[in-house]
Amino acid sequence: MPAEIIGPGTLGARDLHIHHMKGRSKLGDASKFPFPYKILLLVSGILVPTIAAEALLRLNPLLRPLPRTYVGEYATRPSANFVVDAVTGWRMRARHQFWGSVRSNEQGFRADSDFDASDARKKIVLTGDSFTFGFGVDYDKTYGAIIESRLSDTVVYNLGMPGFGLDQIWQSVRSQALPVKPNLIVVAFISPDFTRSEEAYRNVEGFNKPTFVLHRGMLVPETPEDRPNLLVSFLQHHSSLWRVGRLAARSVAHQIPIGEWWYLNKEILDAIRTDCRQPGVRVVFVYIPTREWKRFPSLRSYMHRVGADFVDLTDGPNPISPDMYFPVRDGHLNEAGHRYVATTLMTWIQKNLPGL
Repeated sequence: MPAEIIGPGTLGARDLHIHHMKGRSKLGDASKFPFPYKILLLVSGILVPTIAAEALLRLNPLLRPLPRTYVGEYATRPSANFVVDAVTGWRMRARHQFWGSVRSNEQGFRADSDFDASDARKKIVLTGDSFTFGFGVDYDKTYGAIIESRLSDTVVYNLGMPGFGLDQIWQSVRSQALPVKPNLIVVAFISPDFTRSEEAYRNVEGFNKPTFVLHRGMLVPETPEDRPNLLVSFLQHHSSLWRVGRLAARSVAHQIPIGEWWYLNKEILDAIRTDCRQPGVRVVFVYIPTREWKRFPSLRSYMHRVGADFVDLTDGPNPISPDMYFPVRDGHLNEAGHRYVATTLMTWIQKNLPGL
């Protein structure tokens, strides 16, 4: 083996090792930042993109922070058109006319006559929110009035109330619909009614409302002790990212039955079915899509699994169409939309309850 030749311009192995270690030493010295400086870099790496994301999201008014409301946070505001209902939250003032053609009966519901449990005729009771109430259309153009006009010897009582959540619709079924001894209860709702179940106060109407939480899988009334901790409260009030997260969770829950939003309302749906089953009253659930929230696979799967009577207005050969809503700023059903709901429900009634 030839001897290794080391000349004046050539580094030996020992010299190479020494040179390499000196280089590492210099690099090591440059990389040994003080610990606080490293923490500052880490925090900056998190805060800067977070603040930037918050600023960008706030450019969209729909993504600005919108905190949940909790029991005891707000006082009910005086209203010219509505009064407090101890069970459901609110109802219309008795014998009152407002919003043009809207008139209430003695019990505070949208009707020309009072509801009478002793009425010998067959009864259908509608429960729901402003879509059932008939916001924006004359009473005789609401789907409830249309159904009544197509049936003989049957009255339709409309308990729909603007702003109601699914929890209030449940209370309406228990305290207002079942006592009139109906032959059929219609529970009609939109996706936002699920979100309203999480709220203890409705800013639009200015009223507190019944609110429930799940404790060990059971529905119990919410109390001030159920308010979130300081961190969650801060994020709800000040973070657009938190709001986006809530909207994302809600969107996922439409497809997959997961999360607090879904399970709370699933228990409310179960409670409605139980309350109607005990006295033997038939109940049909009607899902009304909105412009923003259309198909609801999780709900459809649930209804199929429990064997509930269910009408999905996004389904069938002729689902509800965009021209059946008022313009985007409003979004409620117009006269064509109410006729569509009435026709769809009449088809269901003729098939399942031909005696009505």
